[in-house]
Amino acid sequence: MNKYLIIIVLFLSTLLVAEEFNIKEFSNPAKYNWKNMKDRLEARNDLDSRQKLLQIYELYKQPIINNIIKSAVAPGWGHYSSHDYTKGHFFIASEIVLFGTSYYFYNQAMDDYHNYEDSHYIGDIKQLYLDANSNYKYSQLFFSLGTIIWIYTIYDSISATQEYNKNLWDDISKRHHSQKIIITPTGITMRF
Repeated sequence: MNKYLIIIVLFLSTLLVAEEFNIKEFSNPAKYNWKNMKDRLEARNDLDSRQKLLQIYELYKQPIINNIIKSAVAPGWGHYSSHDYTKGHFFIASEIVLFGTSYYFYNQAMDDYHNYEDSHYIGDIKQLYLDANSNYKYSQLFFSLGTIIWIYTIYDSISATQEYNKNLWDDISKRHHSQKIIITPTGITMRF
């Protein structure tokens, strides 16, 4: 009952607020700066050409969410997809160095810890325990830096993708406007 009452009230309020549709104002070509049929035809052709450009753009553009997922899976992959190879190389190299260094210090810490467990001399026990702790802290530090850079890679893939899409649109527009003769299925078009 309440749904029907709300629908009726909304319908009646739109009838009261709505203006009368003026077909003359709607179809007035002067509001589009059309003075004659030639102007209308040029506007129509311009709209058609922009729609064709948009279709080409939609085919080649990079979806942002896809590059975010790619960067989350492997750092730099989203940048490679958006043709930002310099940043892609930097991010993958920095991740390899940081995580490799973290793994190295982790192995050193585990070796020192196993030696600490097997040691019987009090001087060695204390030194091996300190070495294991410091190596483990270095391992955690490099792992944290690698994680921070990985998160930044995901964030930066958004701007890299947006830049790629902007450049793609600019290239498509320039190519289209620089063509003087266009061959279409319906004939040949020449621009001056």
